[in-house]
Amino acid sequence: MILMQHYITKPLNLTTLGLLMGTHTASAASSSYVNPITYGGITSIPDLLLAIVDLVFLIGVPIIVMFIIYGGFLFVTAGDNEAQIAKARTTFKWTLLGALVLLGAKVIAAAIQATISSL
Repeated sequence: MILMQHYITKPLNLTTLGLLMGTHTASAASSSYVNPITYGGITSIPDLLLAIVDLVFLIGVPIIVMFIIYGGFLFVTAGDNEAQIAKARTTFKWTLLGALVLLGAKVIAAAIQATISSL
């Protein structure tokens, strides 16, 4: 009985393996390689770069808005206190600088994507 199973299953396994290899080599010869990682429409490095910058934007913009509100709160509560006014100005200055860096990153990423896409 064991000998009979060996002679039945071995040709079946070899035939299955041959069919799988034959279909794989035939399909590989007739088509080009397709990127298997296409999550969210990201199919290239420039698209990945823009997706990362968009994620940073998604997180950074609410933080910038909160710091602008915080700077305004500092201005309102400062009154005549010069130290508090200086702190509020510093908060606004660094918040605007951070916003410009964030915007600059978006512009640079879009420029890189356009340059690579045109090549």
